Order: sequence, then C-alpha cells, then structure tokens
Amino acid sequence: MRIVRDVLDKKLIDSEGCEMGRVDGIVIEFPQGKQPRMVTLEIGGEVLAERVAHWLIRPVRWLADHFGPRRERIVNIDWKHVSRMGRDIHLDLRADETEALAWEHWLSDKFIGRIPGGR
Repeated sequence: MRIVRDVLDKKLIDSEGCEMGRVDGIVIEFPQGKQPRMVTLEIGGEVLAERVAHWLIRPVRWLADHFGPRRERIVNIDWKHVSRMGRDIHLDLRADETEALAWEHWLSDKFIGRIPGGR
C-alpha cells in the first residue's frame, strides 16, 4: 500500500454514511524487529498545518484555544476502525462517537442555527 496516496487526504465516512472530515495525518509504529504498522488516523487543523508549513502551527493552536469548541486539538481514530478503503475510507464507528464533528456542531449552534431558516 502506498500510504500517502492511499490514505492521506481521503474522506472519512462513518458507519452511517456521514462524512467526518479528511485524514490529515497518520501515526505509524515501528516496533523493534517487527514490521511497521498503522496505529491511528489523525484529524485536525494542527496536523494539517504541520504538513503545509511548520510556521502555521502556532496560529492554528491560538485560534483553536480562543475560538470554537473546547475539544482535543487532534482527533485520533484507531486503525482497527477502518472497515474498507477505496475512494474514501469507511469506518465501523459513528461520527458522534468521536469529536470529529465538534467544529461543525459548534458552528451550527453558534451561527447557522441563529439564521432564520438555518436549521
């Protein structure tokens, strides 16, 4: 498997068909004397900022600390939850079981829901 091509930036789809975002990072374990193995998929602006330009990490952290939902900066999804890979990566868990949609829920509650007809 070509990890960068086959995993990074792919859409994550939960068990109910809901989009959970895209894979921003991958955690790989390199146990001594054994084959490397995929451990977790990472979702979060901080991970994406680090991939794009290292100087972006500090402003992204500041924004996350001062605005938006209070949640972990990086959402980790255990590799064991990957049920199928193809054009998208399908998971065997629901998006609501993670904090992957925390920003969407926060925006909906604070802004979109206050617009007439926004619900």
